[in-house]
Amino acid sequence: MSSVDTRDLSAQNLEQQLEKTAHHAEFAVLPIWYNDVNDPSSARVAGSAFLVTPDGYFITAAHVLQQYKPKSAQMTVGLRQRSGDTGGSWFDVVEKDEAHDLALCKTTPPLPNFAADKTNPGTERPIASFRVAATPPLLGQFIAIAGFPLGSWNPAIQLGTVAALRTVNPNAGRVPSGQRELLQVSASGNMGNSGSPVIALDTGDVIGVIVQAQPAPLFSTLQNVPLAQSSGIMLAVPACWVADLQEQLTVKSVAQNPPVGHTSYHPLPSR
Repeated sequence: MSSVDTRDLSAQNLEQQLEKTAHHAEFAVLPIWYNDVNDPSSARVAGSAFLVTPDGYFITAAHVLQQYKPKSAQMTVGLRQRSGDTGGSWFDVVEKDEAHDLALCKTTPPLPNFAADKTNPGTERPIASFRVAATPPLLGQFIAIAGFPLGSWNPAIQLGTVAALRTVNPNAGRVPSGQRELLQVSASGNMGNSGSPVIALDTGDVIGVIVQAQPAPLFSTLQNVPLAQSSGIMLAVPACWVADLQEQLTVKSVAQNPPVGHTSYHPLPSR
């Protein structure tokens, strides 16, 4: 990345970068749903994930998968359909790294591949994927996070910065290994953001994965769900940990752009 004095950091350029990143994220970021088959009222979004290959490998936070059971419909990942809606798909946990709160998963069966549609090019594969950054982040650089907070079934995109490159935080107990390497991200996180990618606006690469939001002391309730006033800080594991996990399993992240001329989460025009 070039030095600050050679980069165009105008408000217009920043907005364009954010819009491009947001469009990409809408196609690459996935909700992970939990549903107890014996209790229909249990259905909820357990966390967020993001595709790192076009054929269905994705990354999330390991603690999001606490209730995962293999070969079960209890947890599913939401995949885009050509209509713009999402549909649940089973997935396998390929590897879970509890020490770094990361998990690499794979959709089963593979991602949908619809017949070509000449009126909507690209919709036969209406997904995108992110590349995991090979270079370390910079303090203060602009980022976006994308995930499914507060039970939302559509992704929320937020603008922020890398607030700190090293973290010593006694509340980061889910990440016992290398706590000092955790990133602090200045964006307001909520329940459901765990597993969200931290995306560098200048490159579009993922530089971290959200693993914990830091609440402020004030608490309230919303529909019987305990919420904390956001501190505006979230903790993220660095991209190098994600890259190490992928390398162990010979999975290489690929940046695939979303289909051209197709808007996420909106039905296509009737034919």
